[in-house]
Amino acid sequence: MTVLLEQESAAHRATPSSIFGTSTIFGWIMVLPALSLFALFILVPFIQTLIYSLYKFGLTSPTKQFVGFSHYIEIVQDDVFWIAFENNIIIAITGIILQIGVGLLLAAILDRGIKRGKSVISAIIFMPIVISTIAIGLLWRLVFDPNTGMIEELFFNMGWSTPMRGWLGDPDIALYAIIFVGFWQYTGFMMIILLAAMQGIPRELYEAAKLDGAGPILSFFNVTLPELRNVLIVCVLITVISAFKVFDLVYVLTSGGPGNSTQVMGSYIVQNAFTIGRMGYANAVSVVLLVIALGLGLVQLHTSRRDK
Repeated sequence: MTVLLEQESAAHRATPSSIFGTSTIFGWIMVLPALSLFALFILVPFIQTLIYSLYKFGLTSPTKQFVGFSHYIEIVQDDVFWIAFENNIIIAITGIILQIGVGLLLAAILDRGIKRGKSVISAIIFMPIVISTIAIGLLWRLVFDPNTGMIEELFFNMGWSTPMRGWLGDPDIALYAIIFVGFWQYTGFMMIILLAAMQGIPRELYEAAKLDGAGPILSFFNVTLPELRNVLIVCVLITVISAFKVFDLVYVLTSGGPGNSTQVMGSYIVQNAFTIGRMGYANAVSVVLLVIALGLGLVQLHTSRRDK
């Protein structure tokens, strides 16, 4: 008995709490590497961006001129910024309708309507999301090419007219061409998320609905949708955040043109920083975009905690 007590006492003396004084200190030591990386790659760049947004300077300027909050005042009066912001909103709304709507429909068909080949069909639809967005942009530039593009050939063979300036050269159409490419790329991602959630719904609920006389459509609206509520909220938030972070697809397809008609906040930041040479103003727009992204991220965090 005495030997056991001595072993327990020795084990107690070897705990991290006794070695480092308190368990709190030990915990801080454990998270220090992660905190260091966070400070180096996120916190420090954020502070730099915030400070640089208060100065007027170019990419190669040897000096910086302090201008205070004049860049933020200019943002409020900048028509191109509001065009970019509006385009981000349009991409977010259409993404919710198309990506989540069609993804939900495809998930429902795969979950309840298709018995064979489900894995193959899911993989084919999901495939675009694993391809680099740059590669997708280059691919669809060829598809939209007004001279040799596949869509141009299809419309010509069907006897339909096409835009005179091309699909990506018409200010009234170019943004919707980008939206279509985003829809093609991300719908499979939404489908997989929703399909996984559907497969977690207890089958007893469908059996009870069937006993009550509900067919497939009524079961979908009365059983599937209510059970998917939390997952749908998360999908909406993911889509909106992605819409405000979009840059590479726009940059490859149109670079924000023609005439700023497809400008988004990400491409507008790059244009100001590296094309026009207004680094201070680009940093100010970056801060505004960061505030929007943080707000949406907090909403997503609050939603996920509330659903637990």
